Amino acid sequence: METIRLLLVDDHTIFRAGIRVLLEMQPDFKVIGEAEEGEKALSLVRELQPEVVLMDIAMPGVDGLSAARRIKETAPMTKIILLTQHENKEYLQPALKIGAEGYVLKRAAADELVMAIRAVHQGKSFLDSNVTSTILAEYCQDVKNGTVTDNRQLSEREREILVMLARGYTNRQIAELLKISPKTVDFHRARIMKKLGIKGRVALAQYALRHGLVE
Repeated sequence: METIRLLLVDDHTIFRAGIRVLLEMQPDFKVIGEAEEGEKALSLVRELQPEVVLMDIAMPGVDGLSAARRIKETAPMTKIILLTQHENKEYLQPALKIGAEGYVLKRAAADELVMAIRAVHQGKSFLDSNVTSTILAEYCQDVKNGTVTDNRQLSEREREILVMLARGYTNRQIAELLKISPKTVDFHRARIMKKLGIKGRVALAQYALRHGLVE
């Protein structure tokens, strides 16, 4: 069984201890380090090279979103799950924009966090069920307002790039995987946004989630 190497980042010592006990009950999980703030998390990512980082958003010093953004810049293959008490889009949208693979509420059930870790380790995205409900509510409102768009107008390559963007891949990563130039990726992204009538990486991610293009 493959072991998933985990780094815990939260400024509450008792919370970290509880999460560590929970995770180490799983035979395929190994907690290799802990940090109480973002700057230390960045250092430990470089030193320990965890596969998955579980990180709080609200922390003193370098907050979770800023730390996650910097981790994605320096260690793009590291998966990030943001653990938070916030379920509104003010926090969700920046999380999607920086490329975090998971977003789990601190009040979630233990098995949901375990599922999230395994999902992102396998290259999937994971949203807390309560957050998913919020997104679905927004989708229903879009239907009511008549603003839902049809992704069938996208080419196969455009749909492929849309999914990769929604999963948090950078233009450079997409270019390397598809063996095309970053400028070509940027060109396709611009065409996708024009065809769908939406702007920005966050909106693209939300669109893909709403239409079942990513899990």
